[in-house]
Amino acid sequence: MSQPLQNADLSHTHAARAAKAARALTGVVAQVAVLSAIWVAMEQLRLLLGWRMPAGLLGLALLALGLFAGWVKADWLRRGTNWLLADMLLFFVPAMLVVTDYPDLVRAQGWRILAVIVLSTACVLAVTAVAVDRVYRLELAWARRRSTRRARLKVHGYQAASIDQQTQS
Repeated sequence: MSQPLQNADLSHTHAARAAKAARALTGVVAQVAVLSAIWVAMEQLRLLLGWRMPAGLLGLALLALGLFAGWVKADWLRRGTNWLLADMLLFFVPAMLVVTDYPDLVRAQGWRILAVIVLSTACVLAVTAVAVDRVYRLELAWARRRSTRRARLKVHGYQAASIDQQTQS
């Protein structure tokens, strides 16, 4: 292969990689923007209705409802949520800087602060584990019920396609 032809192939490869990276970055930015828009909308709704519940919790509930109902697909927000979770430590750095600004407070109340952090983390982990376990068991029960219903209907001569249509309606 000649030198100009090799350079053209390399530049095409680099351009394709750059375009793919740009699309991925655009997708992440768009997904984070959607999540932020949900939070802003819930904050406005909270202020309008005078609710005391945090907007993030309302947005989470709305998003969970959309995911469970099938209105929102997890893939639509996967990259943005993965980025937010991967870089979550960056969101807590300002809180750590505040703690370092008040060393007297940390010296005087450090064990209490540490105890609250450890206990609250343990509580969050425990509640998350219980919630995941309950949802997993619920999904297993639904799958078993669908499977049992399919088996019963198949015995009576229904085809799989008609069974799927019946279970969706």
